[in-house]
Amino acid sequence: MSYAPEIVVAIIDDHEAIRVGMSAALRASGRFVGVREGAATVGEFLACGSSSTEPHIADVVLLDLNLGDESDPKENAEALRAEGYRVLVYSIADNVRLLRRALAGGADGVCRKADPIADTVEAIVAVAHGRQVISQEILAAIEGDAGYVAAALGPREREVLSLYAAGLEIPQIGRTLYITENSVKEYLKRIRAKYTQVDRPAASKLDLFRRAVEDGIVPPVEPRV
Repeated sequence: MSYAPEIVVAIIDDHEAIRVGMSAALRASGRFVGVREGAATVGEFLACGSSSTEPHIADVVLLDLNLGDESDPKENAEALRAEGYRVLVYSIADNVRLLRRALAGGADGVCRKADPIADTVEAIVAVAHGRQVISQEILAAIEGDAGYVAAALGPREREVLSLYAAGLEIPQIGRTLYITENSVKEYLKRIRAKYTQVDRPAASKLDLFRRAVEDGIVPPVEPRV
């Protein structure tokens, strides 16, 4: 009996051996993960999609951080997200600055190339279902990056962001912290302004969730948005 793939994956990596090898491994995973032929760059991948009879050619894109065209991971993630793709960084993940850039661009998670294939498959499934996947090891590396410019949030701002990222609505946050709804809105306005000041804009609720994860304010769990 044959099964239609539950999830379609595409791989963007400038090393053909990685694309071919990972494609074969995913097909053999037994999780019915369909695999599309990937590309060496995001531009090439998006061009293939725009010329295809199926514009949305994958559910999840495995994205390498260091592509041969020296493109910015943040811009790559943003371009893919803008076209409706979920993005799982698939890299040796040894460059924290590039990891931060990809996460700031909307990447849904990070998976190391050294991880077992089974772990990568689980990460793909999680990302496909809307969850954020960042290991504690990766978070620790990000938090330990001394060269990183964090938003200087005060204790109350961190409390508000923590509750907001956890899925609470503004009235609920106000009741929890014994402050008015207008105060909550003002705190959120200040939080967004501070992230913008350090070149980490957070216009949406999901953006704020990502910033909270990056800064260790909340764990990398699925947000309720």
